[in-house]
Amino acid sequence: MAQLVVIEATDVLTHVALRGRLDMSGVEKVEAELAKETVARRKPAIVDICAVDVLASIGVGMLIKTARSMHSYGLIFGVVATGLSKETLERLKVNTIFPVVSTYEQAKQALMLE
Repeated sequence: MAQLVVIEATDVLTHVALRGRLDMSGVEKVEAELAKETVARRKPAIVDICAVDVLASIGVGMLIKTARSMHSYGLIFGVVATGLSKETLERLKVNTIFPVVSTYEQAKQALMLE
């Protein structure tokens, strides 16, 4: 099962972490909360998926949908990923829609928040 944890929510940015499985049931559990904690806050967002065990296509779709919603409000969005999740996003060329980096510090730099 998937879980969303808010790491930081300031006037400058939102940083959340997703954990568990981003398959059909996991996405169903966290998608609305992810939108609430990112898009609805109207702040740049960093989503850490390093602790995601399974990144299914529906999970990738959720990240893309969130990024596009953020972009529609003129907001920037980035993902911190490692291992298979990072490889999956890069193979699918998702990194052309939003930055996919290995660390939080790299994400802040990519989003020009430093």
